[in-house]
Amino acid sequence: MRTGRLLRSLLRLLRSYRCVRVTRRGRRSASLPFLQVLEARLVQSASSLTPPVLMLSATTTNSMSVTIDYQINQTAGSSLPLQFGVYRSSDSQFDTGDRLVGTWTASAQGQGIVPSDASGLPATAPGTHQLTIPLPGGLPPDPQKPYVLVVADPSLSSAATNPQQTVSFRTYVIGVVTHGALVNPSWKHGPPWELQTATILKQQGYDAVIPFNWASQSSNPGHAAMQGPRLARQILATASQFPTSAPVDLQLIGHSEGAVVNTQAIVALEKSITPQLKAGFLEDTLLDPHAANNNVPSQASAASGLIGALARVLVTSYQARANDPPVFIPAGVDAAQVFYQHSPASSHQGIYNLWGQVPVPNLSGNTVAYYNLTAAEVIHAGDYGVSQWYRNFVAPTLGDQAPLIQMLQLRGQIDQAVVIPLASAGALAQRRARAWGQVDAVQGPQTTFSGTAAPGSKVRVYLGPAANPSEITLAGQTTADTAGAWTLTTRPLHDGCYRAVAMAFSRALQTRPGLTIVPMVPLGRFTYEGEDPPHALAPTDGGR
Repeated sequence: MRTGRLLRSLLRLLRSYRCVRVTRRGRRSASLPFLQVLEARLVQSASSLTPPVLMLSATTTNSMSVTIDYQINQTAGSSLPLQFGVYRSSDSQFDTGDRLVGTWTASAQGQGIVPSDASGLPATAPGTHQLTIPLPGGLPPDPQKPYVLVVADPSLSSAATNPQQTVSFRTYVIGVVTHGALVNPSWKHGPPWELQTATILKQQGYDAVIPFNWASQSSNPGHAAMQGPRLARQILATASQFPTSAPVDLQLIGHSEGAVVNTQAIVALEKSITPQLKAGFLEDTLLDPHAANNNVPSQASAASGLIGALARVLVTSYQARANDPPVFIPAGVDAAQVFYQHSPASSHQGIYNLWGQVPVPNLSGNTVAYYNLTAAEVIHAGDYGVSQWYRNFVAPTLGDQAPLIQMLQLRGQIDQAVVIPLASAGALAQRRARAWGQVDAVQGPQTTFSGTAAPGSKVRVYLGPAANPSEITLAGQTTADTAGAWTLTTRPLHDGCYRAVAMAFSRALQTRPGLTIVPMVPLGRFTYEGEDPPHALAPTDGGR
């Protein structure tokens, strides 16, 4: 636009200096031969500034893809190879400091299969197109890089200088910090760690932060779940302060019973979610999640003797009266992290220590990242609690998406597991399917697991009978390669239904006090059916 205005101003200036010649009859007439040539050159120069692919607009409706409108010049034709890069940026201008999120590439016509645009036309054909680019990792909150840029032909040198090759939109992010139960009643605005974490999030670039305060109700058994709808209303009111066309990301951080509050808030939001929040990324962070409910496993550790027994009675009585709904990952969550500990009550001279209730039921269909803090001598609450640990080590890095936590993320899968029809399954698999609601089966004498972890980290896989979560056996250990890939094959198994868990330990953290983090990922349940080989791993489980 500025180039066009400059050219028009220059042409008007040149026209004011006309060349004059005298005819035979003495008449004066204007002659503009050099001006006409100059105008032609200027027009040609202006047209050369228009890139072969002209970007028109970009947006997202679900945070897992971007939809763009673009125009391919007629002069470029369908022989043009097409590439788009999606970046996160601190502003709307593309430069080398922007972070690449994903790419989309199409071959030119005649050089391979050319994908279609939203109208079914070849995406590389001349004309105007709309295209949706999927992003496997989505667009998670990135407070210090709130802009999403889509750049045509980002490898060209003109991409950084020609604004017509880039379109962008801005995202906003709301942080929610929710404390647990039984807080000090003198904390009228919530516990200090919650307020301090909220302040850190603002410093990290979050556009709005809600330190959700339910201190006055937190000592009343059973009052956690009813706070969810109240928190949802606060979130909706906060999101309405941002432009209606902008995606609004949401990250909820909840400690202990605060995870119950956040779970119920997400459920309430699903019933009244706005286009802003629907277009944004929903991230759920659970800090030692613990519902006050005696029927939920992984409860606590108590000291020996009369004092420990008394503490157990008091906690059990409170939880029986509260009967909180269990914590779970709701269907609308795009990503979740669980930081937990299973430290003994004797840690830091304690009498009783609540445990994070893991694994957390996951209805989202997305992978949940687990981080075990037991080795760092973290406990449930207090000066050495999970919430204080998160405030100290993770919150100050959230502006840059917590790179250490991302690096330590562990993923895994059971390689040979196949889903078999219930009618064709063996008798054992059918009984397991009816009992556990799954018909995955592993075929072959051995079982292989694989995944990714921090490069060079030690990965251990544990197996145990699905009917007894407290019983688990080391199945083997391996080392992630320089790219982070790992694979492990177990010894032959007995017939049975198993659950598998992988854990990883990175040597890079050994010299960093307080940062002994052990990532954990549940690999799921599977049924192994075949002849029991000698020296098989793990016992057959009950229910056969």
